[in-house]
Amino acid sequence: MDTFLQDVRYAMRSLVKSPGFFAIVVLSLALGIGANSTIFSVVNALMYRTLPYHDPDRLTVIWATEAGHPDWRHAPPIAELIDWKARNNVFDDIALTSGTESNTLSGIGEPEPVAVQYATPNFFGLLGVQPALGRVPRNDEVQDEFQTILISDAFWRRKFNRDPNVLGKSVNVERVVSTIVGVMPPGFAPFYGGTIDLWVPINAASPRYSARQDHWLMPVARLKRGVTIAQAQLDMNVVAKQLENDYPASNKGVGERVFPLDQELHQGFGQILYPLLGAVGFVLLIACVNVGNLLQSRTETRHKEFAVRASMGASRRRILAQLLVECGLLSIFGGTLGIVITIWGIQLVRKIGGDIPNADSIRIDGRVLLFTLIVSLATAILFGLAPSTNASRADLNAVLREGGRWASSGSGTRSRHLLAISEIALAMVLLVGAGLMINTFLRLQRVNPGFDSSNLLTMRIDLPEGGKYLQRVPGGDMEKATPLVVTFRRQLLEQIAALPSVASVGMSTTLPIRGFEGRTFTILGRPAPAPNDIPGAAFSEVSPGFFQTMRIPLKRGRYLTESDTISSPWVVVITEALARRYFPNEDPVGHQLLLGFPGYPLNEDRPRQIVGVTADVKQFGPGQSAPPFLYTSFLQQQAVFPGGNVMPHLMGTVAIRTTSDIGAHEADLTLSVKQIVGRLDPDQPVTDIMTMQHVLAASLSDWRLYLRFLGTFAAMALLLAVIGIYGVMSYFVSQRTREIGIRMALGAQRADVLRMITTLGLKMAALGTAIGAALALGLTQLIKGFLYGVKPTDPLTFAIVAVVLVAVALLACLIPAVRAIRVDPIVSLRYE
Repeated sequence: MDTFLQDVRYAMRSLVKSPGFFAIVVLSLALGIGANSTIFSVVNALMYRTLPYHDPDRLTVIWATEAGHPDWRHAPPIAELIDWKARNNVFDDIALTSGTESNTLSGIGEPEPVAVQYATPNFFGLLGVQPALGRVPRNDEVQDEFQTILISDAFWRRKFNRDPNVLGKSVNVERVVSTIVGVMPPGFAPFYGGTIDLWVPINAASPRYSARQDHWLMPVARLKRGVTIAQAQLDMNVVAKQLENDYPASNKGVGERVFPLDQELHQGFGQILYPLLGAVGFVLLIACVNVGNLLQSRTETRHKEFAVRASMGASRRRILAQLLVECGLLSIFGGTLGIVITIWGIQLVRKIGGDIPNADSIRIDGRVLLFTLIVSLATAILFGLAPSTNASRADLNAVLREGGRWASSGSGTRSRHLLAISEIALAMVLLVGAGLMINTFLRLQRVNPGFDSSNLLTMRIDLPEGGKYLQRVPGGDMEKATPLVVTFRRQLLEQIAALPSVASVGMSTTLPIRGFEGRTFTILGRPAPAPNDIPGAAFSEVSPGFFQTMRIPLKRGRYLTESDTISSPWVVVITEALARRYFPNEDPVGHQLLLGFPGYPLNEDRPRQIVGVTADVKQFGPGQSAPPFLYTSFLQQQAVFPGGNVMPHLMGTVAIRTTSDIGAHEADLTLSVKQIVGRLDPDQPVTDIMTMQHVLAASLSDWRLYLRFLGTFAAMALLLAVIGIYGVMSYFVSQRTREIGIRMALGAQRADVLRMITTLGLKMAALGTAIGAALALGLTQLIKGFLYGVKPTDPLTFAIVAVVLVAVALLACLIPAVRAIRVDPIVSLRYE
């Protein structure tokens, strides 16, 4: 220990005497370690951190599968929960929960949208989480005109200022009187990220679900102790067969699949995060190579020191230990600064990665600190072992014979050059990845979405399920509700169209980019398809002026018009994608379709005639292909279907095209629309107000996030590579100062010296670029899922990156080269 402490003190004194070397090494390591720890923090939060529930390893989800499609997964009927709980032998309990839903809150201030999660009352006990204040709802408190709810801690603080008497207070959720009976503890969040304001209970035994046609809740189950996933799957296979016999209409061929909850929540993250973790690992590797190069140069200048120590009795092992201690100190300082960079990096990730689920849970914990420690120690060994070993092998006689000067060996020079070449190669890989993402992003911005997004303002006006628009009491008259919905929308659109800055206005249940519904359909006059082969398409219910407002081109036939009412023949407009797939060699106009609902044995009671074909629309975003699409008119909205009631469409997004630049009208237009909605329905909020260009920009958020990460890593790699090349060339010039002086004394011109320096830099840059290109050809396959309109082997991107990298490498040679040509031959001949 005394020897170790002596080495630590000596190493500290040695590093203090070389502040420039110390700063560059620590900063290089900190960048590499900090970047790795930042990305690992994201991976840890989304994939590795234990779920914050009681015995999370016993939590599972259960999905239903379709006949003929065992890999397809969807939510089972809500009523099926009762059968599962009664018939299974492997679960302690089973509950249902939804994703994050948007509901209308009123009764406390202005109406506003709130984030709601629906769940059966046993959901909270199943997770092992209880309210911090109050209790959970009961099944008998779930009614159509009255219900009890839970609120989040954040909602309690925001709306009630943490009033301890909040229990028993009532608000209106979707115009249903809702009494607060509990407040959930801080930090309790939904499975898929985001925030939740309210939890609304669902009673699976309610008669409203007895038709077994409601498929929108995810079952979560807790295994009994000692039961495995495989055993649970076998048991649920038996249950599925029993239900198929008991309910053949809804369960024919339907199976049940059991999955671990953490697998369900984390699936898909790996293919996004692991390539980023690999990319940031390249940054660390470049930093290590850079530091190894600097250490190699530093140890070669200290050979006389090591020779003197050896002559005084220091063993090779003793010198090696002292150098490794020095490397260890550098890695500790680099790791400490890396933690600071990680803190900044996490804040940056939260800022630029707004769509990352559970972004607030990304933090430095024990696992991240352990990762940083391991990385720091590994880098100390990686960058310090080779230079330290070479230094401890110095030839004592050769070094002392040099007097005050020691010339670099050929092997040392080659090793430094190889390290510089490897830095360039690794930087090439990251730069190619960033280049491909830049190419992708530029192409996505030029994609024609199928409509004109300029001067287009959008906003959501979703009608609530409660109250006059849709009676939630059993047997509610939905036929009377439908005209009320149509009347509200007619009046809304007419009054908006009358505003002076409005050129046209349209409405759709789902605007492009902002979501979609699905419908199945049957083409009349053709053989009936098998149950597993019924075609489907994306679907929207629109106003007659929707196409003109969005400027979606008409390719054949006509648009929907005001004359397409509930009493006239029913019609539908399709897109070219649907026409190509299902009417490849004929004109689809005039054909009739019978629309249905995916997952339901339910169709409309009369067909719709195709009256028009429009251009394809990038409904899922610019990076996705345009899907087959169906458009119907909300004037022909139907409420009652054979076999059961289906509510009228309550979702609605308004698109308003202004007469001139949207920026000049957005604020006034938004206020005017809110006033119109307030006059029509004082309890109706207007939400999600943004221009269509902003919607398009938001649809590129995944690509933008990936581009930012890869671009940051590539910039760091390029900076470290430049430092490495500069260090090699500076050392080359300093070691050959005497030779350069002799050359110039014998008549060499400055251009000759400049050519000698830059030729060496160019050779290293060219060789590194070639090796890096070969590596990139394979490694860029990992990000091909994020590329659009460009191949992972795109030659133009490779060429541009290679030219940029070689140019930057030559610039890094410029300062040492200028210093070399300014050498005074007289001074250089007296060098040392």
